Amino acid sequence: MSLEVQQHPSINKCKKTRMNAVTSFLQILYFLIIVSLSEAGPLDVALSWARADKIPIDVNLPWLPFENETRCYGEIGCLNITREWYHLIYRPFNVFPLPRSVINTRFILYTEENPTDGQLLVADEGDSIAKSNFNPEWETKFIIHGFIDTPLSNWVSEMRDELIARGKLNVIVVDWAGGSLPLYTQATANTRLVALEMAHLIRTLQTKFNVQPQDIHLIGHSLGAHTAGYVGQQIQGIGRITGLDPAEPYFQGMGPTVRLDPSDAEFVDVIHTDGRSFFLLEMPGYGMSQPCGHIDFYPNNGKEQPGCALSQEGGTLIPLTLIKDGIEEASRVLLACNHVRAIKLFIDSINGKCPYIAHRCPSYQHFLAGRCFKCTAGNCAQMGYHATMPIMLQLNSSENEILPETRIMAPQPGKYFLATGKEYPFCQRHYRFTVELARPRSAETWVQGFLTAAIYSERGALRGIDLTPRGTTRLEHGTKYQVVVTNPHDLGDKIRKVELNWSHDMNVLEPRTLCLFWCNDHLYVRSVTVEMMQMPSREKRNANTSNRLCSPKREYADISNRGSSVFYDNCKR
Repeated sequence: MSLEVQQHPSINKCKKTRMNAVTSFLQILYFLIIVSLSEAGPLDVALSWARADKIPIDVNLPWLPFENETRCYGEIGCLNITREWYHLIYRPFNVFPLPRSVINTRFILYTEENPTDGQLLVADEGDSIAKSNFNPEWETKFIIHGFIDTPLSNWVSEMRDELIARGKLNVIVVDWAGGSLPLYTQATANTRLVALEMAHLIRTLQTKFNVQPQDIHLIGHSLGAHTAGYVGQQIQGIGRITGLDPAEPYFQGMGPTVRLDPSDAEFVDVIHTDGRSFFLLEMPGYGMSQPCGHIDFYPNNGKEQPGCALSQEGGTLIPLTLIKDGIEEASRVLLACNHVRAIKLFIDSINGKCPYIAHRCPSYQHFLAGRCFKCTAGNCAQMGYHATMPIMLQLNSSENEILPETRIMAPQPGKYFLATGKEYPFCQRHYRFTVELARPRSAETWVQGFLTAAIYSERGALRGIDLTPRGTTRLEHGTKYQVVVTNPHDLGDKIRKVELNWSHDMNVLEPRTLCLFWCNDHLYVRSVTVEMMQMPSREKRNANTSNRLCSPKREYADISNRGSSVFYDNCKR
Protein backbone atom coordinates (compact mmCIF):
# COMPACT_ATOMS: atom_id res chain seq x y z
CA MET A 1 0.00 0.00 0.00
CA SER A 2 1.52 3.35 -1.04
CA LEU A 3 0.71 6.71 0.35
CA GLU A 4 0.90 9.82 -1.83
CA VAL A 5 1.86 12.92 0.09
CA GLN A 6 0.52 16.23 -1.23
CA GLN A 7 2.72 19.26 -0.54
CA HIS A 8 0.99 22.36 0.74
CA PRO A 9 1.02 25.28 -1.78
CA SER A 10 2.80 27.51 0.76
CA ILE A 11 5.71 25.05 0.86
CA ASN A 12 6.14 25.24 -2.91
CA LYS A 13 5.97 29.05 -2.69
CA CYS A 14 8.64 29.06 0.04
CA LYS A 15 10.94 26.86 -2.05
CA LYS A 16 10.46 29.13 -5.04
CA THR A 17 11.27 32.19 -2.93
CA ARG A 18 14.45 30.55 -1.62
CA MET A 19 15.50 29.65 -5.15
CA ASN A 20 14.93 33.22 -6.29
CA ALA A 21 16.98 34.54 -3.36
CA VAL A 22 19.84 32.12 -4.12
CA THR A 23 19.71 33.10 -7.79
CA SER A 24 19.82 36.80 -6.92
CA PHE A 25 22.74 36.22 -4.55
CA LEU A 26 24.70 34.32 -7.21
CA GLN A 27 24.00 37.06 -9.73
CA ILE A 28 25.28 39.72 -7.34
CA LEU A 29 28.34 37.59 -6.47
CA TYR A 30 29.13 37.19 -10.16
CA PHE A 31 28.72 40.92 -10.70
CA LEU A 32 31.02 41.63 -7.73
CA ILE A 33 33.76 39.43 -9.22
CA ILE A 34 33.49 41.21 -12.56
CA VAL A 35 33.73 44.64 -10.93
CA SER A 36 36.66 43.56 -8.76
CA LEU A 37 38.68 43.03 -11.93
CA SER A 38 38.24 46.67 -12.98
CA GLU A 39 40.89 49.38 -12.70
CA ALA A 40 39.15 51.43 -9.98
CA GLY A 41 40.65 52.15 -6.57
CA PRO A 42 40.49 49.47 -3.85
CA LEU A 43 37.65 51.03 -1.88
CA ASP A 44 35.63 51.90 -4.98
CA VAL A 45 36.18 48.41 -6.35
CA ALA A 46 34.97 46.88 -3.12
CA LEU A 47 31.80 48.96 -2.92
CA SER A 48 30.89 50.05 -6.46
CA TRP A 49 28.97 46.83 -7.03
CA ALA A 50 26.45 48.01 -4.44
CA ARG A 51 25.24 50.95 -6.53
CA ALA A 52 21.74 50.05 -7.57
CA ASP A 53 22.22 51.24 -11.14
CA LYS A 54 25.16 48.80 -11.40
CA ILE A 55 23.13 45.80 -10.24
CA PRO A 56 21.62 43.84 -13.15
CA ILE A 57 17.99 44.74 -13.81
CA ASP A 58 16.77 41.16 -13.33
CA VAL A 59 18.14 41.06 -9.76
CA ASN A 60 15.27 41.68 -7.36
CA LEU A 61 16.20 43.33 -4.06
CA PRO A 62 12.87 43.91 -2.31
CA TRP A 63 14.22 46.50 0.16
CA LEU A 64 15.25 48.83 -2.69
CA PRO A 65 12.24 50.30 -4.56
CA PHE A 66 13.70 50.46 -8.06
CA GLU A 67 10.55 51.62 -9.80
CA ASN A 68 10.66 55.13 -11.22
CA GLU A 69 8.75 57.44 -8.88
CA THR A 70 8.01 61.05 -9.84
CA ARG A 71 6.53 64.04 -8.05
CA CYS A 72 5.90 67.46 -9.52
CA TYR A 73 6.03 70.81 -7.75
CA GLY A 74 4.08 73.17 -9.93
CA GLU A 75 5.92 75.59 -12.16
CA ILE A 76 9.38 74.79 -10.73
CA GLY A 77 9.45 71.24 -12.13
CA CYS A 78 9.43 67.56 -11.16
CA LEU A 79 11.70 65.15 -9.30
CA ASN A 80 12.06 61.40 -9.62
CA ILE A 81 13.77 58.60 -7.71
CA THR A 82 15.34 55.96 -9.92
CA ARG A 83 17.89 53.17 -9.49
CA GLU A 84 20.86 55.54 -9.71
CA TRP A 85 19.80 57.17 -6.43
CA TYR A 86 20.33 53.95 -4.44
CA HIS A 87 23.39 52.23 -3.05
CA LEU A 88 23.31 49.26 -0.69
CA ILE A 89 25.90 50.91 1.60
CA TYR A 90 26.32 54.58 0.69
CA ARG A 91 22.68 55.49 0.07
CA PRO A 92 20.23 52.72 1.06
CA PHE A 93 17.22 55.01 1.66
CA ASN A 94 15.66 57.76 -0.42
CA VAL A 95 12.63 59.93 0.18
CA PHE A 96 11.00 62.86 -1.59
CA PRO A 97 11.45 66.42 -0.32
CA LEU A 98 9.09 68.00 2.17
CA PRO A 99 6.39 70.30 0.75
CA ARG A 100 7.49 73.65 -0.62
CA SER A 101 5.59 75.46 2.11
CA VAL A 102 7.54 73.62 4.81
CA ILE A 103 11.03 74.14 3.37
CA ASN A 104 10.02 77.72 2.50
CA THR A 105 13.07 78.52 0.39
CA ARG A 106 13.79 82.26 0.42
CA PHE A 107 16.30 84.40 -1.47
CA ILE A 108 17.75 87.42 0.32
CA LEU A 109 19.69 90.00 -1.71
CA TYR A 110 22.58 92.10 -0.39
CA THR A 111 24.57 94.66 -2.35
CA GLU A 112 26.88 97.57 -1.53
CA GLU A 113 23.73 99.71 -1.41
CA ASN A 114 22.13 97.47 1.24
CA PRO A 115 25.07 95.58 2.81
CA THR A 116 23.26 94.48 5.97
CA ASP A 117 19.52 94.91 5.29
CA GLY A 118 18.49 92.09 3.00
CA GLN A 119 15.85 92.39 0.30
CA LEU A 120 13.56 89.43 -0.37
CA LEU A 121 13.49 88.25 -4.00
CA VAL A 122 10.48 86.25 -5.21
CA ALA A 123 10.78 84.61 -8.62
CA ASP A 124 7.06 84.83 -9.38
CA GLU A 125 6.88 88.45 -8.33
CA GLY A 126 8.89 90.43 -10.85
CA ASP A 127 8.38 93.66 -8.91
CA SER A 128 10.31 92.24 -5.94
CA ILE A 129 13.38 91.99 -8.18
CA ALA A 130 12.80 95.16 -10.20
CA LYS A 131 12.33 97.28 -7.08
CA SER A 132 15.36 95.77 -5.33
CA ASN A 133 18.99 96.79 -5.65
CA PHE A 134 19.70 93.84 -7.97
CA ASN A 135 21.96 94.98 -10.80
CA PRO A 136 21.93 92.75 -13.93
CA GLU A 137 25.29 94.19 -15.00
CA TRP A 138 27.05 92.77 -11.95
CA GLU A 139 28.12 89.21 -11.22
CA THR A 140 25.80 87.30 -8.89
CA LYS A 141 27.04 85.19 -5.98
CA PHE A 142 24.72 82.68 -4.25
CA ILE A 143 25.61 81.54 -0.71
CA ILE A 144 24.03 78.16 0.13
CA HIS A 145 24.21 76.86 3.70
CA GLY A 146 24.19 73.19 4.68
CA PHE A 147 22.75 70.77 7.22
CA ILE A 148 21.43 72.32 10.49
CA ASP A 149 22.58 75.72 9.25
CA THR A 150 20.57 78.89 8.69
CA PRO A 151 21.25 82.32 7.13
CA LEU A 152 21.75 83.55 10.70
CA SER A 153 24.93 81.50 11.09
CA ASN A 154 27.99 83.66 11.72
CA TRP A 155 29.87 82.44 8.68
CA VAL A 156 27.08 83.44 6.29
CA SER A 157 27.23 87.10 7.31
CA GLU A 158 31.05 87.00 7.33
CA MET A 159 31.18 85.67 3.78
CA ARG A 160 28.50 88.12 2.66
CA ASP A 161 30.42 91.08 4.08
CA GLU A 162 33.70 90.02 2.45
CA LEU A 163 32.01 89.59 -0.93
CA ILE A 164 30.25 92.95 -0.75
CA ALA A 165 33.53 94.62 0.20
CA ARG A 166 34.84 93.70 -3.25
CA GLY A 167 32.16 95.92 -4.81
CA LYS A 168 29.75 95.56 -7.74
CA LEU A 169 28.35 92.16 -6.74
CA ASN A 170 24.84 90.83 -6.19
CA VAL A 171 25.09 88.57 -3.14
CA ILE A 172 22.05 86.30 -2.67
CA VAL A 173 21.78 84.24 0.51
CA VAL A 174 19.68 81.09 0.06
CA ASP A 175 17.53 80.43 3.12
CA TRP A 176 16.29 76.83 3.29
CA ALA A 177 16.33 76.51 7.08
CA GLY A 178 12.89 74.91 6.98
CA GLY A 179 14.43 71.87 5.28
CA SER A 180 17.97 71.75 6.68
CA LEU A 181 17.07 70.29 10.08
CA PRO A 182 17.27 66.59 11.07
CA LEU A 183 16.65 63.93 9.96
CA TYR A 184 19.68 63.98 7.66
CA THR A 185 18.06 61.62 5.13
CA GLN A 186 15.19 64.05 4.74
CA ALA A 187 17.54 67.04 4.51
CA THR A 188 19.45 65.41 1.64
CA ALA A 189 16.17 64.97 -0.21
CA ASN A 190 15.15 68.56 0.48
CA THR A 191 18.23 69.88 -1.31
CA ARG A 192 16.77 68.72 -4.62
CA LEU A 193 13.68 70.88 -4.14
CA VAL A 194 15.82 73.83 -3.04
CA ALA A 195 17.75 73.44 -6.29
CA LEU A 196 14.50 73.59 -8.28
CA GLU A 197 13.57 76.80 -6.47
CA MET A 198 16.99 78.29 -7.25
CA ALA A 199 16.80 77.26 -10.89
CA HIS A 200 13.36 78.86 -11.13
CA LEU A 201 14.74 82.17 -9.82
CA ILE A 202 17.74 82.03 -12.18
CA ARG A 203 15.46 81.42 -15.16
CA THR A 204 13.46 84.48 -14.14
CA LEU A 205 16.67 86.52 -13.97
CA GLN A 206 17.60 85.21 -17.42
CA THR A 207 14.32 85.92 -19.16
CA LYS A 208 13.31 89.19 -17.49
CA PHE A 209 16.67 90.76 -16.62
CA ASN A 210 19.00 89.25 -19.23
CA VAL A 211 21.31 87.74 -16.64
CA GLN A 212 23.87 85.41 -18.22
CA PRO A 213 24.48 82.02 -16.53
CA GLN A 214 28.25 82.45 -16.88
CA ASP A 215 28.02 85.46 -14.55
CA ILE A 216 26.57 83.32 -11.77
CA HIS A 217 28.76 81.81 -9.03
CA LEU A 218 27.22 79.30 -6.60
CA ILE A 219 29.05 78.88 -3.27
CA GLY A 220 27.76 75.97 -1.21
CA HIS A 221 28.89 74.36 2.04
CA SER A 222 28.26 70.69 2.90
CA LEU A 223 24.79 69.83 1.57
CA GLY A 224 24.77 73.27 -0.03
CA ALA A 225 27.61 72.16 -2.34
CA HIS A 226 25.51 69.32 -3.75
CA THR A 227 22.52 71.67 -3.96
CA ALA A 228 24.65 73.86 -6.22
CA GLY A 229 25.38 70.79 -8.33
CA TYR A 230 21.67 70.09 -8.76
CA VAL A 231 21.18 73.70 -9.89
CA GLY A 232 23.92 73.20 -12.46
CA GLN A 233 22.05 70.18 -13.81
CA GLN A 234 18.99 72.38 -14.32
CA ILE A 235 20.70 75.48 -15.75
CA GLN A 236 23.25 74.94 -18.48
CA GLY A 237 26.30 77.20 -18.56
CA ILE A 238 26.55 78.21 -14.88
CA GLY A 239 29.88 80.05 -14.68
CA ARG A 240 31.27 78.62 -11.47
CA ILE A 241 30.43 76.41 -8.52
CA THR A 242 32.59 76.39 -5.39
CA GLY A 243 32.03 73.39 -3.14
CA LEU A 244 33.14 73.94 0.45
CA ASP A 245 33.73 70.48 1.94
CA PRO A 246 30.79 68.78 0.16
CA ALA A 247 28.90 66.42 2.44
CA GLU A 248 30.04 62.79 2.39
CA PRO A 249 27.09 60.75 3.77
CA TYR A 250 24.74 59.72 0.94
CA PHE A 251 27.01 61.27 -1.71
CA GLN A 252 30.48 59.70 -1.51
CA GLY A 253 30.78 56.90 -4.07
CA MET A 254 27.57 57.82 -5.87
CA GLY A 255 27.23 58.62 -9.56
CA PRO A 256 27.54 62.19 -10.89
CA THR A 257 23.76 62.66 -11.08
CA VAL A 258 23.50 62.35 -7.30
CA ARG A 259 26.38 64.61 -6.25
CA LEU A 260 28.42 67.63 -7.29
CA ASP A 261 30.58 66.88 -10.32
CA PRO A 262 32.57 68.81 -12.97
CA SER A 263 29.73 68.82 -15.50
CA ASP A 264 27.58 71.03 -13.26
CA ALA A 265 29.31 74.30 -14.22
CA GLU A 266 31.93 75.67 -16.56
CA PHE A 267 34.31 75.69 -13.61
CA VAL A 268 33.91 73.64 -10.43
CA ASP A 269 36.47 74.12 -7.64
CA VAL A 270 36.24 72.21 -4.36
CA ILE A 271 37.93 72.59 -0.96
CA HIS A 272 38.11 69.37 1.12
CA THR A 273 38.83 69.74 4.85
CA ASP A 274 37.05 66.85 6.61
CA GLY A 275 37.44 63.85 4.33
CA ARG A 276 38.07 61.19 6.96
CA SER A 277 36.34 57.99 5.85
CA PHE A 278 34.47 55.53 8.04
CA PHE A 279 35.33 52.77 5.58
CA LEU A 280 39.07 53.38 6.04
CA LEU A 281 38.80 52.89 9.84
CA GLU A 282 39.26 56.60 10.53
CA MET A 283 37.21 58.83 12.76
CA PRO A 284 34.38 59.59 10.35
CA GLY A 285 34.29 63.07 8.86
CA TYR A 286 31.41 65.04 7.41
CA GLY A 287 33.05 65.86 4.08
CA MET A 288 33.92 63.97 0.92
CA SER A 289 37.44 62.83 0.14
CA GLN A 290 36.44 61.88 -3.39
CA PRO A 291 37.39 64.47 -6.05
CA CYS A 292 34.28 66.08 -7.50
CA GLY A 293 35.50 69.21 -9.31
CA HIS A 294 37.79 70.31 -12.09
CA ILE A 295 40.25 71.29 -9.35
CA ASP A 296 40.08 69.73 -5.88
CA PHE A 297 42.04 71.35 -3.06
CA TYR A 298 43.17 69.32 -0.04
CA PRO A 299 44.59 71.67 2.62
CA ASN A 300 46.53 69.63 5.21
CA ASN A 301 45.62 66.48 3.25
CA GLY A 302 41.92 67.40 3.44
CA LYS A 303 41.37 65.59 6.72
CA GLU A 304 42.52 66.75 10.17
CA GLN A 305 42.98 70.52 10.22
CA PRO A 306 45.52 72.22 12.51
CA GLY A 307 43.95 73.46 15.72
CA CYS A 308 40.90 71.16 15.48
CA ALA A 309 42.13 68.20 17.55
CA LEU A 310 40.36 68.43 20.92
CA SER A 311 43.07 66.30 22.53
CA GLN A 312 45.64 68.92 21.59
CA GLU A 313 45.51 72.68 21.18
CA GLY A 314 42.00 72.60 19.65
CA GLY A 315 40.42 71.99 23.05
CA THR A 316 41.56 75.40 24.28
CA LEU A 317 39.68 77.14 21.45
CA ILE A 318 36.23 76.20 22.76
CA PRO A 319 36.02 78.48 25.84
CA LEU A 320 37.68 81.33 23.95
CA THR A 321 35.26 80.95 21.04
CA LEU A 322 32.32 80.74 23.44
CA ILE A 323 33.23 84.11 24.92
CA LYS A 324 34.06 85.78 21.63
CA ASP A 325 31.52 84.37 19.14
CA GLY A 326 28.80 82.73 21.23
CA ILE A 327 27.51 79.22 21.78
CA GLU A 328 26.76 78.53 18.11
CA GLU A 329 30.35 79.05 16.96
CA ALA A 330 31.70 77.19 20.01
CA SER A 331 29.49 74.23 19.05
CA ARG A 332 31.00 74.29 15.57
CA VAL A 333 34.52 74.15 17.02
CA LEU A 334 33.49 71.21 19.19
CA LEU A 335 31.55 69.17 16.64
CA ALA A 336 32.54 70.26 13.15
CA CYS A 337 35.80 72.19 13.31
CA ASN A 338 37.34 70.38 10.32
CA HIS A 339 34.12 70.60 8.31
CA VAL A 340 33.77 74.34 8.87
CA ARG A 341 37.43 75.08 8.14
CA ALA A 342 36.72 75.08 4.38
CA ILE A 343 34.39 78.05 4.95
CA LYS A 344 36.99 79.97 6.96
CA LEU A 345 39.68 79.39 4.35
CA PHE A 346 37.41 80.61 1.55
CA ILE A 347 36.33 83.71 3.49
CA ASP A 348 39.96 84.52 4.29
CA SER A 349 40.87 84.20 0.61
CA ILE A 350 38.34 86.76 -0.65
CA ASN A 351 40.18 89.93 0.37
CA GLY A 352 43.25 88.50 2.09
CA LYS A 353 46.65 89.61 0.84
CA CYS A 354 48.28 86.19 1.31
CA PRO A 355 47.60 83.86 -1.66
CA TYR A 356 46.59 80.27 -0.88
CA ILE A 357 49.01 78.59 -3.31
CA ALA A 358 48.47 74.85 -3.75
CA HIS A 359 50.51 72.27 -5.64
CA ARG A 360 49.31 69.51 -7.94
CA CYS A 361 50.73 66.32 -6.49
CA PRO A 362 50.02 62.55 -6.31
CA SER A 363 49.71 62.70 -2.51
CA TYR A 364 50.15 64.93 0.51
CA GLN A 365 53.24 62.94 1.49
CA HIS A 366 54.86 63.79 -1.86
CA PHE A 367 53.97 67.43 -1.28
CA LEU A 368 55.59 67.53 2.19
CA ALA A 369 58.71 65.90 0.78
CA GLY A 370 59.04 68.75 -1.70
CA ARG A 371 58.55 66.62 -4.80
CA CYS A 372 55.81 68.84 -6.29
CA PHE A 373 57.14 72.32 -5.63
CA LYS A 374 57.75 73.83 -9.05
CA CYS A 375 55.05 76.09 -10.50
CA THR A 376 55.72 74.97 -14.06
CA ALA A 377 53.38 73.46 -16.63
CA GLY A 378 50.32 74.54 -14.66
CA ASN A 379 51.21 72.63 -11.50
CA CYS A 380 50.17 75.39 -9.09
CA ALA A 381 46.73 76.82 -8.41
CA GLN A 382 45.34 79.44 -6.08
CA MET A 383 42.74 78.08 -3.68
CA GLY A 384 39.64 80.00 -2.69
CA TYR A 385 37.89 82.99 -4.18
CA HIS A 386 40.66 83.69 -6.70
CA ALA A 387 40.86 80.15 -8.09
CA THR A 388 41.17 80.18 -11.88
CA MET A 389 39.82 77.92 -14.57
CA PRO A 390 42.16 75.12 -15.76
CA ILE A 391 43.84 75.56 -19.14
CA MET A 392 41.96 72.58 -20.62
CA LEU A 393 38.66 74.36 -20.00
CA GLN A 394 40.01 77.59 -21.43
CA LEU A 395 41.05 75.80 -24.60
CA ASN A 396 37.49 74.52 -24.95
CA SER A 397 36.08 78.03 -24.61
CA SER A 398 34.82 80.23 -27.42
CA GLU A 399 38.22 81.93 -27.81
CA ASN A 400 40.34 80.43 -30.55
CA GLU A 401 43.68 81.26 -28.99
CA ILE A 402 45.02 81.53 -25.46
CA LEU A 403 47.81 83.99 -24.82
CA PRO A 404 51.16 82.37 -23.87
CA GLU A 405 51.27 84.18 -20.52
CA THR A 406 47.74 82.91 -19.77
CA ARG A 407 48.88 79.35 -20.46
CA ILE A 408 51.67 79.80 -17.92
CA MET A 409 49.32 81.05 -15.21
CA ALA A 410 46.47 78.57 -15.79
CA PRO A 411 46.51 75.39 -13.69
CA GLN A 412 45.82 71.87 -14.88
CA PRO A 413 42.85 69.86 -13.57
CA GLY A 414 43.61 67.55 -10.65
CA LYS A 415 44.23 67.26 -6.92
CA TYR A 416 46.11 70.10 -5.24
CA PHE A 417 47.70 70.13 -1.78
CA LEU A 418 48.81 72.88 0.58
CA ALA A 419 49.42 73.49 4.27
CA THR A 420 47.61 76.09 6.37
CA GLY A 421 47.86 77.42 9.91
CA LYS A 422 45.82 76.49 12.96
CA GLU A 423 44.32 79.96 13.38
CA TYR A 424 44.07 83.28 11.59
CA PRO A 425 45.99 84.01 9.46
CA PHE A 426 45.37 80.55 8.04
CA CYS A 427 47.27 81.34 4.85
CA GLN A 428 50.91 80.29 4.98
CA ARG A 429 53.96 80.89 2.77
CA HIS A 430 55.58 77.69 1.55
CA TYR A 431 59.34 77.22 1.81
CA ARG A 432 61.22 74.21 0.49
CA PHE A 433 64.47 73.40 2.26
CA THR A 434 67.03 71.22 0.48
CA VAL A 435 69.88 70.18 2.77
CA GLU A 436 72.76 68.76 0.72
CA LEU A 437 74.72 66.39 2.96
CA ALA A 438 78.42 65.79 2.53
CA ARG A 439 80.09 62.42 3.12
CA PRO A 440 83.64 62.74 4.45
CA ARG A 441 85.50 59.62 5.57
CA SER A 442 84.76 60.31 9.23
CA ALA A 443 80.98 60.48 8.67
CA GLU A 444 78.57 57.71 9.53
CA THR A 445 76.51 56.35 6.65
CA TRP A 446 73.46 57.81 8.32
CA VAL A 447 72.46 59.58 11.51
CA GLN A 448 69.10 60.11 13.12
CA GLY A 449 67.81 63.22 14.84
CA PHE A 450 66.19 66.63 14.59
CA LEU A 451 66.92 69.71 12.47
CA THR A 452 65.75 73.26 13.09
CA ALA A 453 66.63 76.43 11.21
CA ALA A 454 66.58 80.20 11.33
CA ILE A 455 66.27 82.29 8.15
CA TYR A 456 67.55 85.84 7.79
CA SER A 457 66.60 88.13 4.92
CA GLU A 458 66.35 91.84 4.20
CA ARG A 459 62.75 91.78 5.47
CA GLY A 460 63.50 90.17 8.80
CA ALA A 461 64.16 86.81 10.40
CA LEU A 462 62.29 83.57 11.08
CA ARG A 463 63.56 81.41 13.94
CA GLY A 464 62.70 77.99 15.26
CA ILE A 465 61.67 76.50 11.90
CA ASP A 466 61.20 72.75 12.33
CA LEU A 467 62.82 70.89 9.41
CA THR A 468 61.87 67.47 10.80
CA PRO A 469 58.16 68.07 11.52
CA ARG A 470 57.28 64.40 11.64
CA GLY A 471 59.71 63.68 14.47
CA THR A 472 63.13 62.06 14.50
CA THR A 473 64.38 61.68 10.93
CA ARG A 474 67.03 59.51 9.31
CA LEU A 475 69.55 61.57 7.30
CA GLU A 476 71.94 59.78 4.93
CA HIS A 477 75.27 61.44 4.26
CA GLY A 478 76.00 62.01 0.60
CA THR A 479 72.34 62.55 -0.26
CA LYS A 480 69.88 65.45 -0.24
CA TYR A 481 67.14 65.88 2.34
CA GLN A 482 64.08 67.89 1.27
CA VAL A 483 61.14 69.16 3.27
CA VAL A 484 58.39 71.75 2.81
CA VAL A 485 57.67 74.02 5.78
CA THR A 486 55.23 76.89 6.14
CA ASN A 487 55.11 80.26 7.84
CA PRO A 488 52.72 83.22 7.54
CA HIS A 489 55.57 85.69 6.91
CA ASP A 490 56.94 86.63 3.51
CA LEU A 491 60.72 87.01 3.66
CA GLY A 492 61.05 88.34 0.13
CA ASP A 493 63.23 87.12 -2.71
CA LYS A 494 66.67 87.18 -1.12
CA ILE A 495 67.85 85.04 1.79
CA ARG A 496 71.11 86.27 3.31
CA LYS A 497 71.80 83.71 5.98
CA VAL A 498 70.51 80.37 7.32
CA GLU A 499 71.46 78.85 10.67
CA LEU A 500 71.06 75.08 11.08
CA ASN A 501 70.73 73.42 14.50
CA TRP A 502 71.34 69.67 14.79
CA SER A 503 70.36 67.32 17.61
CA HIS A 504 71.23 63.63 17.40
CA ASP A 505 68.59 61.20 18.67
CA MET A 506 69.38 57.83 20.23
CA ASN A 507 66.66 55.20 20.48
CA VAL A 508 67.31 52.28 22.85
CA LEU A 509 64.94 50.18 20.77
CA GLU A 510 67.17 50.69 17.73
CA PRO A 511 70.73 49.67 18.65
CA ARG A 512 72.13 51.18 15.43
CA THR A 513 71.10 54.65 16.59
CA LEU A 514 73.06 54.37 19.85
CA CYS A 515 76.12 56.58 19.56
CA LEU A 516 78.32 56.52 22.65
CA PHE A 517 82.07 55.92 22.17
CA TRP A 518 82.32 54.08 18.89
CA CYS A 519 80.41 56.26 16.43
CA ASN A 520 80.23 59.78 15.05
CA ASP A 521 77.04 61.72 15.80
CA HIS A 522 78.01 64.77 13.73
CA LEU A 523 76.02 65.99 10.72
CA TYR A 524 77.99 67.11 7.65
CA VAL A 525 76.24 69.66 5.45
CA ARG A 526 77.55 70.90 2.11
CA SER A 527 74.86 73.52 1.38
CA VAL A 528 71.34 74.66 2.18
CA THR A 529 68.90 75.77 -0.52
CA VAL A 530 65.75 77.71 0.36
CA GLU A 531 63.01 78.12 -2.24
CA MET A 532 59.96 80.32 -1.82
CA MET A 533 56.84 79.61 -3.83
CA GLN A 534 55.12 82.34 -5.81
CA MET A 535 52.33 82.09 -8.35
CA PRO A 536 53.48 82.87 -11.90
CA SER A 537 52.29 86.13 -13.43
CA ARG A 538 52.64 87.97 -16.69
CA GLU A 539 55.37 90.13 -15.20
CA LYS A 540 57.18 87.33 -13.38
CA ARG A 541 57.20 83.94 -15.05
CA ASN A 542 59.74 82.39 -12.68
CA ALA A 543 57.36 80.88 -10.15
CA ASN A 544 59.87 80.23 -7.38
CA THR A 545 62.89 82.02 -5.97
CA SER A 546 65.86 79.85 -5.06
CA ASN A 547 68.66 80.73 -2.63
CA ARG A 548 71.65 78.41 -2.23
CA LEU A 549 73.79 79.06 0.84
CA CYS A 550 77.14 77.55 1.82
CA SER A 551 79.54 77.34 4.76
CA PRO A 552 82.12 80.17 4.73
CA LYS A 553 84.96 78.10 6.19
CA ARG A 554 85.36 74.94 4.14
CA GLU A 555 83.78 72.63 1.58
CA TYR A 556 81.20 71.53 4.13
CA ALA A 557 80.04 72.34 7.65
CA ASP A 558 80.71 69.93 10.51
CA ILE A 559 77.78 70.26 12.94
CA SER A 560 78.24 68.47 16.26
CA ASN A 561 75.39 67.07 18.33
CA ARG A 562 73.37 69.96 19.80
CA GLY A 563 75.47 72.34 17.77
CA SER A 564 74.78 74.76 14.95
CA SER A 565 76.36 76.18 11.82
CA VAL A 566 75.72 79.25 9.70
CA PHE A 567 75.42 79.27 5.91
CA TYR A 568 75.72 82.39 3.73
CA ASP A 569 74.78 83.29 0.16
CA ASN A 570 78.41 83.17 -0.94
CA CYS A 571 78.42 79.88 -2.84
CA LYS A 572 81.02 79.99 -5.65
CA ARG A 573 79.82 76.86 -7.41
